Amino acid sequence: MPDVASIEEVNAFHLNSDKDSSVFALHHTLGRGANQAAAGNHTHNGKDSAQLDMNDILNGWVNLDGGLPSSVYGGMTAIDGGGVS
Repeated sequence: MPDVASIEEVNAFHLNSDKDSSVFALHHTLGRGANQAAAGNHTHNGKDSAQLDMNDILNGWVNLDGGLPSSVYGGMTAIDGGGVS
């Protein structure tokens, strides 16, 4: 059976990891940086993540309900928020 790394060795591995070094890094911290991962509760309000600019998604795609494949729309030219029911 192979030797098991000590806690100190494991910590040293993580301290010397590739975290946030590029989009291809195996490790990412949470934050707003280009090579960081977004927290699961981010809102695109410009405070906890990048501000969502509707111009960036025009003629692109958007998922309006957070995950159902049937609600992915393409070629959007305008978004009407409508009323909430």
